[in-house]
Amino acid sequence: MSALRSVVYVSTATGGVTAESLESLITEARKFNLASGVTGVLLYADGNFMQCFEGADDAVHGTYTRILASRKHRNIIELMNAPVDSRAFEGWHMGLAQPSRSNLLALTTGDWQQASQRTDANPSSMGLDLLKGFWKSAGR
Repeated sequence: MSALRSVVYVSTATGGVTAESLESLITEARKFNLASGVTGVLLYADGNFMQCFEGADDAVHGTYTRILASRKHRNIIELMNAPVDSRAFEGWHMGLAQPSRSNLLALTTGDWQQASQRTDANPSSMGLDLLKGFWKSAGR
């Protein structure tokens, strides 16, 4: 079994994002993620994305390569890219939430560095804990 990895990033949408384009993006991501065994969540608010995705190292690498090449967003800032012991979003091939601007700001400014700088395979960080808490409180 391949080691698990989790990546979290934020980015800015290019062009306007409509309900239809967001639904299309999620549908496409779910198909790709289901086929590659990747799970995760996407948050969108006021032209900004935050995404956490997780899976086997090779699947995450392929997914991240695809994301980095996408023209649907720019100004990608990686918050976390680290090994994990278990999935935080098991069963979500790509969940979607639309938090308030202040909620998204709080999530993106959490302490993500702690997780990416640890050398063990259990990167607990304030940022990841905030994201999991938000997801749970949103009834997901």
